[in-house]
Amino acid sequence: MENQENQVTENAPAGKSKAVVFLSFLIVILVIVLAVLGWMYNRQIKDSEDIQTMLTSEKDSIARNLKGLMVDYTTLETTNDSINQKLQSEQDRVKKLYAQIQSERNISYTKIKEYQRELGTLRTIMKDLLHDVDSLNAMNQQLIAENVKVKEEASTAKKTVKELEQKTEELNSQVEKGSVIKARSIVAMAVSRKGNEVTRARRVEKIRVCFTLSENAIAKPGVRDTYIRILGPDQFILAKAETDLFDFQGEKIVFSAKREVDYQNQDIDLCIFYDNKGELVAGKYQASVYVDGIQVGTGDFTLK
Repeated sequence: MENQENQVTENAPAGKSKAVVFLSFLIVILVIVLAVLGWMYNRQIKDSEDIQTMLTSEKDSIARNLKGLMVDYTTLETTNDSINQKLQSEQDRVKKLYAQIQSERNISYTKIKEYQRELGTLRTIMKDLLHDVDSLNAMNQQLIAENVKVKEEASTAKKTVKELEQKTEELNSQVEKGSVIKARSIVAMAVSRKGNEVTRARRVEKIRVCFTLSENAIAKPGVRDTYIRILGPDQFILAKAETDLFDFQGEKIVFSAKREVDYQNQDIDLCIFYDNKGELVAGKYQASVYVDGIQVGTGDFTLK
C-alpha cells in the first residue's frame, strides 16, 4: 500500500508538466494564427485602398475630359437653327454627366466602365457635329465669296474706259503732289489663339496684318479708316459679310477687316486682324492695305 501511494505522488507532477507544455503550445499556435489573420486583414484593407485610389484617379480623368468637351462646345458657331439645337442638347448632356460623376463618392469599377462608354459616345457625337459645323461654315463662306466676286465683276463691267482713265489721272495727280499716305514694313501672318505664328490652315485663329503708316507732312491729318483685303489661293477675297464695302476708284469693293486710326502726320504702327471662320485652305495668301481709297502696300504668307 505504501508503495502505491508513493507511485501516485511521483506520477502527478509529470502529468501536470505535460499539460502545461500542451497549453503553452496551443497558446503559441493561437498567437501565430492571430498574427497571420491580422496581417491578412491589413493587407486586404491596403489592397482595397489602392483599388479605390485607382478608381478615383480614373474618375477624375473622365471628369477632365468631360470638362474639355464642354469648352469645345462653346467654340462652335453656326447660323443653322437645327444644328444649334443639337449643339445645345449635346452640351447639356455633357454637363449633366459631368455633374453626375462629380457627385460620386464611392466609385466602383462597374461605374467607371459605364462612364467610359458614355464619354466615348459623347466624343463620337462631338466629332460628327464638328464636321457638320465646319462643312456648313465653309459652304456659307464660299457662297459669300462667290456673290462678292460676281458683284465686283458686274460693277467693274459698268465702268467705261474713259472713267477709268480719268480716275487714273486723278490718282496720279495726287501721287505727284505727295499727299498719299504710304504703308511700309507690311507683315502678314496667320496666328493661333495664343497669338503665335502658325503655318497650318486648321490651326489658324486669326490673320494678322501689321504695318507702319509713314510720316507725311503734307497729308491731311485726322481720323480715318484703314482697310485690308485678303486674297486667298482660290482668288476669292476673305470677307465677314458681303455688305462690308468701301470706296475704291469710284466703286464699292468688299474688305476683309478695317481699323480706325488717328493719323497726325507721324509714323504710326498698327495691326489689323481678320477672324478665321473655318474657310481657310492651303496655299498662298496676299494681304493688301488701303488708306483714303488707295492701295498703299501688300504682304503675303503661305498656309499648308
